[in-house]
Amino acid sequence: MNGEMKVGLFVLVGSILFGTAVFLLGDYSFQKFYPVYVEFSDVAGLPDKAVVKLSGVDVGKIKQISINDEKVIVELAIQDGVKIYRDARFLVGSTSMIGSKFLQVDQGKPAAGAIKAGDTMRGDDALPMDRAIARAVESLQKMAEDINGEGRLARDINDIMQNLREVTANLNDLVANSQPHAENAVARLDSITAKLDAMLDKTDSIVQKIDRGEGVAGALVGDKQMKADVSEAISNIKDASVSVKSALGRVGGFRTYIKWDYKYEPVSRSSKNNFGVKIYPREGRYYYLGGANMINVKDSIRGTDYETLNTVDALLGWEVGRFDLYAGVLRGAGGAGVRWRPFLNSKWDRLAFFAEGSEFSRDRRIKGRNFNSPRLDAGVDVRLNKYVEAGVRLNEIAETKRVNYTTRVLFEDKDIAYLFGFASLGSLAK
Repeated sequence: MNGEMKVGLFVLVGSILFGTAVFLLGDYSFQKFYPVYVEFSDVAGLPDKAVVKLSGVDVGKIKQISINDEKVIVELAIQDGVKIYRDARFLVGSTSMIGSKFLQVDQGKPAAGAIKAGDTMRGDDALPMDRAIARAVESLQKMAEDINGEGRLARDINDIMQNLREVTANLNDLVANSQPHAENAVARLDSITAKLDAMLDKTDSIVQKIDRGEGVAGALVGDKQMKADVSEAISNIKDASVSVKSALGRVGGFRTYIKWDYKYEPVSRSSKNNFGVKIYPREGRYYYLGGANMINVKDSIRGTDYETLNTVDALLGWEVGRFDLYAGVLRGAGGAGVRWRPFLNSKWDRLAFFAEGSEFSRDRRIKGRNFNSPRLDAGVDVRLNKYVEAGVRLNEIAETKRVNYTTRVLFEDKDIAYLFGFASLGSLAK
């Protein structure tokens, strides 16, 4: 082989390789494709020539991306023989958070019919990763501002604590004024109780002597009628003393708790408060009276809030083992609920699950939305210490399904319990 033949062979091989490279890089193919157009508002950085995947399988490629008015038009080249149904979803996918992007097609149902060549479909707009991260950072920043005292959450808590301090100060003044009298009354009641016990002992001794006919009293009641009259009088004295002791027991039998609930709803970006008094007249039985969903109605609410504001709770409750059952008025409407403490009287006794139902015949429209189902709420509370609980509750399970984050403060006030005890004693005196 001479030099000219070598040069010619080299040129021929180089031309073949060059043509092959041009064919491959020029995106030429012997396979047939049909066009489909997809409209997006934002393609989130989807590049030209990206692949098209149907249920994870490559079925085509992107030919061109253009802008028409406010829409982004993506031209797809789909392999002949591949059917895409008209209810399929078109969206921008990614191999990873920082990986390459492709056009993802979630296949529809055959009953919707197949897309034809040249049809234009509507794509699902995806939020770009940078914008999503920016929004998340903004939300975290707002949360941090609220926690640091720069947002509405901190202002609401400060206002509530100020009101709570004022209420507590008024209660302290009331208790301070009544405490000396209460202490004197309790001391006298203790003295009366001791004297009644001594009187009962002496009465028993006298009755025994009378029964035996001993002493002057025995002689005086020698006849049966006199003896019956004296015995009846002494029996009445004993019954009266027992009643007095029972009434005195009511003074110390009351237990009273002050309860404050704070609730924050992220969707409507609003907070509400429940404040009331829980009264135990005896073990296992209580009454609760307070305000529900209290809020300053002049404050602006940035989201849609379907709650009924500034209502009343009035409940009668029973504590039976691990269960707390209550019924009455819930947020201004008839309702009932149950709390379950699965780990009662153990070292894990911190969890409490609850469920509530109210407004069972509801049929009305609130802020443009129809509410036809009963109100059903459920949640869980975790006791952090003796006074504070935190939890999560899901409101309106059958309707809007709103999540609320809650904080509860509960503490016992023994002075108020004494006041209720004396009020109960006064009612018995009437």
